Amino acid sequence: MATGNRGAARSFGRPDDHLSKGGVEIDVVQLGDLKAKRATYPPGWRFSEHMGAPRCHDTRVGYTVAGRIVAELDDGTRLEFGAGDVFIVPAGHDAYVLGDEPCVLVQFDEGESAANRFNLPGLARAA
Repeated sequence: MATGNRGAARSFGRPDDHLSKGGVEIDVVQLGDLKAKRATYPPGWRFSEHMGAPRCHDTRVGYTVAGRIVAELDDGTRLEFGAGDVFIVPAGHDAYVLGDEPCVLVQFDEGESAANRFNLPGLARAA
């Protein structure tokens, strides 16, 4: 739970940090103890091919700004989302961009902190 919230507004136009990882461009802003990230995934991107691991071991909570992306869970479930969709994806997934346009996501926190902050028991880390 956030503590000492006095309200805040930040812009991805002036991020606290910018990262490039596996072809993904990521802008990060910090709002108190909450981290928000805007990630732009290029067409053809796939987690298992570009991030150096077969699966993402973090829970993802966010909003799709543009494009389309698919998350494939360990049990074979396929979650597809696009512009305007809000999502929760549990740890242990692969993901890939659908189509010929970049996918832009805004994600809140990451990994165990997202699972704890949003009260998602059992979704923190894949075994």
